[in-house]
Amino acid sequence: MQLKVIAHKAVPDRPTRNEPRVRKRRPKAYPLMTKPQHELRKQLQIA
Repeated sequence: MQLKVIAHKAVPDRPTRNEPRVRKRRPKAYPLMTKPQHELRKQLQIA
């Protein structure tokens, strides 16, 4: 019952509210960590 009431309410006009539709996280130049941290440390010490 409550969800139907909420779904039909319109969002009021908010003239001072401006937010850009952009991604907040930038892609990084490094790959994702796909192994445990201790394994990656060992690889760095060997190389």
